[in-house]
Amino acid sequence: MPRVFRHYVPPSLVAVIATDIAVIAIATSIPLRLGLWVGHGAFWPKAAAVLVLTLFTLHVADLYKTELAAGRRELSARLLGALACAAVLVAALGFTVPTFRLGRLAFAQIFGLAGGGLLLARLAWSWLRASDRFRLRVLVLGVNHAAPRIVELQETGAQPFTVLGFLDDDPAAVDRMPAGAELLGKAKDLITLADELRPDIVVTAPMDMRGVLRTPDLLECRLRGVRVEEWPTFYEKQTGKVLVTDVRPSWLIFSDGFVKTPSTQTVKRAIDVVTAGIGLALAAPAMLALAVLIKLDSAGPVFYRQARVGLRGRIFHVIKFRSMSASAERSGAVWAASNDPRVTRVGRVMRKTRLDELPQLFNVLRGDMSLVGPRPERPEFMRLLQREIPFYGERLAVKPGLTGWAQVRHAYAGSVEDTLEKLQYDLYYVKNLSPFLDVLILLQTVQVVLFARGAR
Repeated sequence: MPRVFRHYVPPSLVAVIATDIAVIAIATSIPLRLGLWVGHGAFWPKAAAVLVLTLFTLHVADLYKTELAAGRRELSARLLGALACAAVLVAALGFTVPTFRLGRLAFAQIFGLAGGGLLLARLAWSWLRASDRFRLRVLVLGVNHAAPRIVELQETGAQPFTVLGFLDDDPAAVDRMPAGAELLGKAKDLITLADELRPDIVVTAPMDMRGVLRTPDLLECRLRGVRVEEWPTFYEKQTGKVLVTDVRPSWLIFSDGFVKTPSTQTVKRAIDVVTAGIGLALAAPAMLALAVLIKLDSAGPVFYRQARVGLRGRIFHVIKFRSMSASAERSGAVWAASNDPRVTRVGRVMRKTRLDELPQLFNVLRGDMSLVGPRPERPEFMRLLQREIPFYGERLAVKPGLTGWAQVRHAYAGSVEDTLEKLQYDLYYVKNLSPFLDVLILLQTVQVVLFARGAR
């Protein structure tokens, strides 16, 4: 799977985005070639606006989620809804800034052609995704507790694949086989089966690596062009998570990643300061209105300050709008629950839309936090979680964030089990940190805020 600035991107997603760009570019160029009036001024700013806004609405409609298995009807509905929103945004931009205004006939033709072209392209990609021709062929060496997960990932992973079968020397391996999978033989049969089945990848997931791994045979597979990957690496590529329960410290030490160059940190800090400053300026009227509503809704202060653990374990105080009653934690720190009775009426709306976190922009300006990073945890929970979850302290290698990979990919953590799941996303972010991944997270945050996903 290719990497873009250290982030794994499925080839199918790259192809879909490239196809969408080509379809939109062709649709915007046809009215110009036909001699239709496209509006005053240069045409390229208008074409760029159509392209960017259409891609953005397709993203918001979840049409770039490779794991989304949508039928034709749902796909068509999402696509038409996204195009309608894009048309409204382009029209609004044109009325606001005349440079971007399109002629009426050109406007109608562009979105009509784009709609038809994108629908045909998406239906073709859906058919190709369902066919075996574009699925990876995977041969698994070793049968352990990971076997059911590997089988499940065939349809839910970032890149569809087919498990050809498993190899294991243990006579009891047949009893550990997941439903629908086949035990093809022993580890010594690897080369023979590789010649016969022609896998794209050999995934190593043995119970005892010393007893099952056959280094000469795996090297021979590599020399024949077959990729060989450890189970945690394969899992990371397919899910965007680091499999905390299965990785060894040596895997984290020697795997590619954990690159924090001075230039990356400087760019990240500059983006934080500029974006937080602009965000506070734009959000000031809304924040003032929220402050008034909080005071009218319940007794207590407008803002809520709470100790959190930051970079390398440093304690700082996060600033949030108060969303719970003033006496919510008289008995001590408690995880938030679904439909938590401590949440106020205004607080419930703020938590759904993440508006209660707007004051954290002050923490970003001060340098306590970044725009993007792991969620800052409370010291009380931090001590508990470090005892319960392996590698939990490693998330403190970067500044905590207002939003993050775990926040946009998983619901709110209300238990140790939820926190373990979110840690896997956090470690992926720490391992593959880059401004490119930050931009992707910010784009997905727009979805979370617009559709109030994962809040409590």
